[in-house]
Amino acid sequence: MLRAVFDTNVLVSGTVHAGRSRLLIDGVLEGKISLLVSAQIVQEFKRVVARDKFKLSKKQQDTLTSFVLRIATITMVKSRFKVVKDDLNDDMILRTAFDGKADYVVSGDEHLLSLKEFRGIRIVAVNEMLAFLV
Repeated sequence: MLRAVFDTNVLVSGTVHAGRSRLLIDGVLEGKISLLVSAQIVQEFKRVVARDKFKLSKKQQDTLTSFVLRIATITMVKSRFKVVKDDLNDDMILRTAFDGKADYVVSGDEHLLSLKEFRGIRIVAVNEMLAFLV
């Protein structure tokens, strides 16, 4: 099974909207992907789904957060490296992937995608990850 960390934008998109990112969530539910998250990713997820643009009630936000916690494996982040100077939240994604021994990071973020790989972890876009599931 593929071990992957989804960037928060992919995680939010996959849980809030129908679309390509939702297919990755389906891959997790079907047992094709082992989704890794950290407490920091969950906190960022909560902050993002609470934004007005999503128009989600507190109950809906809590339901989505509970869903993510049920389908994912929590990784304890111990590493402290700094890689992405333009966006410190991206380092949280990389640290989670590294400490969780992920095979992939799935992101739509150019800061991460431009790295292509980090310490043996491939960094791919949603469509690229979907191609691995076929």
